[in-house]
Amino acid sequence: MSSALSGLRVIDISGTVATSYCAKLFTDYGAEVINLEPGEGFQTRRLHPFLEHTSEADKSAMHAYLSTNKLSINREQLSHSKLTSLIKSADLILDDGTETELTSYSRNVRASISWYGRTGEYADFTGSDAQCFALNGMLRSIGRVEGPPLIPTGYQAQIVGGLSAFIGAMVHVLAAELGNRQELVELETSIFEACLCFTDVGAVSSHNTNIEVPRLGINRFPPTYPLGIFPCRDGWIGLTVLTPSQWDAFCKILEIDEYADVELFQTAVGRLQSIDILEPIIMEKLLEHSAEELFYRGQENAVPLARVPTMEELFGVDQFVHRHAFAQASLPDNRKLQVPTVPFRLYATPPSFGGTVASLGAHTGEFANV
Repeated sequence: MSSALSGLRVIDISGTVATSYCAKLFTDYGAEVINLEPGEGFQTRRLHPFLEHTSEADKSAMHAYLSTNKLSINREQLSHSKLTSLIKSADLILDDGTETELTSYSRNVRASISWYGRTGEYADFTGSDAQCFALNGMLRSIGRVEGPPLIPTGYQAQIVGGLSAFIGAMVHVLAAELGNRQELVELETSIFEACLCFTDVGAVSSHNTNIEVPRLGINRFPPTYPLGIFPCRDGWIGLTVLTPSQWDAFCKILEIDEYADVELFQTAVGRLQSIDILEPIIMEKLLEHSAEELFYRGQENAVPLARVPTMEELFGVDQFVHRHAFAQASLPDNRKLQVPTVPFRLYATPPSFGGTVASLGAHTGEFANV
């Protein structure tokens, strides 16, 4: 089967997590993606977690995840004319918003992904994932009442920014393919603004009601209850019980039918107000069941329950295996690494699952002699 985006050329000149993830989505659907790296390599090559017993440039597992099936060129080994010609040939250039000589050569679509955009009062801020989550208000409601708030680790904010940029860039790349656009288009994505999707409802509610909702504690997210991740007999289960029918089915699953028809418990807000009564009962009953059992019974009864596997269990979860949620990345030293696959699927033109990770500059010679 053909790839959806074969024939497109995408060049990443900045190599941040955000630009790399955006480029990864193009790669997974068949585009030729080039990492145009400086002599020391992209910054993603220096991100944790690190692999043992491998070269300095290839030790980052995060870089491996972001870079399967991409080409790597050491731009310092290309002549100025070759470099200029290569960038002009790209359907899409990805960068971090910094104006450089390289960005000036873009001729089709240029997508800049920066922490706070190139304009506005935050434009000069030095950003981070935690900072974006703090500024969008998400951290305020997460954690114990006595504080401090819990801060997610990792690179989630940058991944969301890369996904947002992919959507916008794809529109304009396809417009050019269809003959609806000829001129250069410059797109700007703010990682911070992309992450406002996590709290947009709360912001509107706060603006309309002028009510400041206090932090209620672990697994307490107003106005829904029960909502969160709870321990089971073996493992963990994610609960989202919202509608009266879901509450009724959930009570039947846990064999607490006597609470199903209580008028106060017919709304999520009512259950939240009665959390001191309900939570000890729910947690006690959950410990009588396995996470897998609850997951399938939830499916049978139209209640959104989700298994939350530990890291040790992750690769063996049956639905993950069936959906090819993970695949192998082949490292330059021929070792294999399990990495997540693309989160959305086209079936007539499916994405690639896993692939090879290029060492720094592995494809420079192919382009230096063109």
